[in-house]
Amino acid sequence: MHPFILLTLLLPAHGFAPLVTAFFALYDGADASPTIKAKPDMILVHGAFHQPSCYVKVVALLKAAHYTDISVPDLPSVGNLVDRRPDIEAVRRTLLHRLDQGRDVVLVGNSYGATVISEAVKGLKHPPRGRILALVFISGYLPTINEVLHPETKSDIKTVVPSNFRIADCSTKIYSNGDNANFPPSKAFYNLLPPFEAALWSKQLDYSSYAALNATATYIPYTGDFRCVYIVGKQDNSVPPEWAKTWYQQSGAKMEVLIEDFDHVPMLSRPVELTKILRRIAGETLT
Repeated sequence: MHPFILLTLLLPAHGFAPLVTAFFALYDGADASPTIKAKPDMILVHGAFHQPSCYVKVVALLKAAHYTDISVPDLPSVGNLVDRRPDIEAVRRTLLHRLDQGRDVVLVGNSYGATVISEAVKGLKHPPRGRILALVFISGYLPTINEVLHPETKSDIKTVVPSNFRIADCSTKIYSNGDNANFPPSKAFYNLLPPFEAALWSKQLDYSSYAALNATATYIPYTGDFRCVYIVGKQDNSVPPEWAKTWYQQSGAKMEVLIEDFDHVPMLSRPVELTKILRRIAGETLT
């Protein structure tokens, strides 16, 4: 049995951290250089509805490539009724700790996580120690430049959510099972996974806080303050390529754009390919 499949089967019962160690021992397919050099830290941020465990495959592959400092913060807005501030603080606290140690950092945000990492770097263009090497948006939902400059123009999330978003409990919670007949999570998020694995990950989804997802952003990092890379998934059913263009083709947006054969959560469906991209962004030269 392939180690990725074994990991997925074991994850719900055993949790995230122990299985990264186990999987690292099993997997020997990473393109690791024989010369070990200091690597930047990685902070990997999940999206709405998801758990940090969605990065388990990528974490194992990065460890195999000698990335020793990898953080996967748990966003409080998943499964709790909070606004966006605790999410931002969870990432920023981790980031500041790394920078204070003089470490270089790459931040990675999937889906809603892209919005969170964008806010977390506010005011840190020139930190006293360490460097922020890049922000990587994987199928990222991003605030637009206009809505930050003119907050009154921002639309309420109720008017723009896709059919699979179900707003419940007096507009306090958002679930991802609003259209299971036509647009279940297996199609919205995991359409490149085998059906049995998509079903396993779908069962781990939780609600996200409406207040967090509907909050108005206060900062845009992708107009020149930081190196920003937007990864577009050609088979992404949640943020299709044409929709992604509305962010990276904005007037004033400065993003490197990578168009890959990914779905919405390539950490699970294309972990090897995604890990190689992250390693290149971190400064490695890979063949």
